[in-house]
Amino acid sequence: MERKKPKITTVLYKQRYLLMMLLPGLLWFFIFKYITYSGLLLAFTDYGFRAEVAFVGLKNFQRLFKSVVFWNAFRNTIIISLCNIIFYFPIPLIIALMINELKSVTAKRSVQFLIYIPYFFSWVIVGAIFANILSPSSGVVNNFLVAIGREPIYFFASTKWFRPILIVSYIWRQMGYGAVIYVATLTTVDPQLYEAAAIDGSGRWKQLWHITLPSIKTTIITMLLLNLSHVLKIFEQVQVMYNSSVYSVSDVLQTHAYREGVLSGNIAYSTAISLLVGIISLVLVLGTNMFSKKILDDSIL
Repeated sequence: MERKKPKITTVLYKQRYLLMMLLPGLLWFFIFKYITYSGLLLAFTDYGFRAEVAFVGLKNFQRLFKSVVFWNAFRNTIIISLCNIIFYFPIPLIIALMINELKSVTAKRSVQFLIYIPYFFSWVIVGAIFANILSPSSGVVNNFLVAIGREPIYFFASTKWFRPILIVSYIWRQMGYGAVIYVATLTTVDPQLYEAAAIDGSGRWKQLWHITLPSIKTTIITMLLLNLSHVLKIFEQVQVMYNSSVYSVSDVLQTHAYREGVLSGNIAYSTAISLLVGIISLVLVLGTNMFSKKILDDSIL
């Protein structure tokens, strides 16, 4: 005799305590992620520190498309974000593969712990660490340069060095998070696949290429999509590290929106920038997912 499925109300009642634990997170997400969407309407007004608000249509978007500062910020955002993805994206995967080869469980946990610690540092802490290391008067790097007869470099005030600092600091902080996700995924790969491949005479490289990477392909694509979704949204890292001397190579869309909206009071124009960033980010994610579905035959959306 076929058993009847329990009613949804019965299931919800039995799991009421779990749902109550989930409720604060759902409320936070709804309030700060969905209700705030109503504020996007300000992008089509002249809202600021004025008593009256008037609808201006696409005037704010016309202004930003004609702005030299906006296009400079857009170019910097693309350059910094793409460099972050290109140089950062393979590193967590490589580290995870190296950790996976360690035989000692203690060694694995120790390495994961050491590389994961920086992820818990705020960008303010990370910025302070790099500022001390690269200080022109007391930093380790400049002390070394002086010791070998070179002139000290003002890294944080140099348009040549500031972008590399952003990229290196991003990799240092984020690589542990990505590596831990890949390590967790690697534990799901069936060991019998490696044993069968070894019996067939496959070496480490062939096992990596034909077993390991295909087995974690979905995770790799997911991580890529997560990185692309934030490609235009870098803010905290730049905000705590940059200064007026490197605006030309470091001012990004979010810092530009922050100065316009919070510091200058032009909230409508700032909202227009944020709306444009959101639309482009959505297109990037959907485009990448479509490419993955057609070329790699795998999709998460």
